Amino acid sequence: MTALVAVTLTLSALALCLAFYAHVANEARATLKERLAPFVGANSKTAAQKAILVGKDRVRISLIEQNGTVAFDAFVSAVDLANHADREEVIAALKNGAGESKRFSDTIKEETYYYAIRLSDGAILRAAITTSSVFGAFASAIPTIIGVVAVMIVLSFAMASRLTQKIIDPINKADINAKFEAPYKEFEPFAKTIAAQREQIETELAEKTKLVEMRREFSANVSHELKTPLTSIYGYAEMLSGDMVKKGDKREIYAKIKDEAARLIALIEDIIKISELDEGERSESFAPIELNAIASDAINALALKSLERGVRVTLKGGGVILGARSMIFETFYNLIDNAVKYNKPNGLIEIEITQNDGKIFVTIADNGIGIPKEAQSRVFERFYRVDKSRSKKTGGTGLGLAIVKHIVMVHNGEIRLKSKEGEGASFILTFNAA
Repeated sequence: MTALVAVTLTLSALALCLAFYAHVANEARATLKERLAPFVGANSKTAAQKAILVGKDRVRISLIEQNGTVAFDAFVSAVDLANHADREEVIAALKNGAGESKRFSDTIKEETYYYAIRLSDGAILRAAITTSSVFGAFASAIPTIIGVVAVMIVLSFAMASRLTQKIIDPINKADINAKFEAPYKEFEPFAKTIAAQREQIETELAEKTKLVEMRREFSANVSHELKTPLTSIYGYAEMLSGDMVKKGDKREIYAKIKDEAARLIALIEDIIKISELDEGERSESFAPIELNAIASDAINALALKSLERGVRVTLKGGGVILGARSMIFETFYNLIDNAVKYNKPNGLIEIEITQNDGKIFVTIADNGIGIPKEAQSRVFERFYRVDKSRSKKTGGTGLGLAIVKHIVMVHNGEIRLKSKEGEGASFILTFNAA
């Protein structure tokens, strides 16, 4: 910055010197013409007398004969001067009546302007004036330029420091941990970026806190859910080992142990599945799959249970998505299984698969007992049961709908619930068509 200021000031000084020099040159020419104006039409004798009367001043007067001999010079002895017949201004005056020229002195670094007129008897009267050249003017201005540059540099640094401090102060005082207000209009994009980043960080922290809380809650629920069947199995085993069960009742005890073990196995399998989904792991790659065929397989797998409860299942429509077949099968299986469990005797389950505008919609609706309004927002939570006593009887783990939601999310889909207590429930799944 300092170098730029110095160069700028130097160039400015040079430009001013050039302008001043041009003005001085024009003024010098005008002065010479004005000085010789009274001599126009005079002869050599009259001109010499007038020139002697003028005496020495800033303008040098010389009288030159037609052959170039200097007859008179106001500054030096005419005897010491060389013949001037070859001088440019003299030649022009002899030919045209008037002539002018300028010559530069390498010795004194000055320029002399000459103006000559032809007198009535043919002699030449010449006036001369010496001025500093542009280089001389610039050289003489160097000390001033250096002084000005030095002052400007000091002032520039002082002003820049003060201005910078004035600009920086509002920024230093801004609290980016609070709501960051832009101190200047130019900082508004920066303020918006800070706000967006802070919001993103706060969201991530909130999600992280929520995730930690969910894991803590999940661990506590897992411990509780595992403890219940294990306690039952341990109690029955203790009764058997202590011969506390009659021979005729042992079959019933064995059946209870088997049921609790099956419930424990199902719970562990569901815990493993949801843990894998949490970690984003999947053993099966995505491929085009036909939803109608997978839904049919799930219906067939639950045919005996449906038959026992007298629940009729219908299926219509179809569509292809990119997904993992085993996951989608489990989704259909869990939703149809729930629809059977919580249906009324001789109830109905309707499965419809439709396609519209690049989306595939799967609706699994039943006319069963429905879900209370206050419970509908929580049915996808882990281990949440609307009716704990009924869930225990039907063997539910409380993880089925949580697994379904995770699977749908893994497939970039959505799941919604519509239900009215006593009239049934509908689960609507949305996928991207393959």
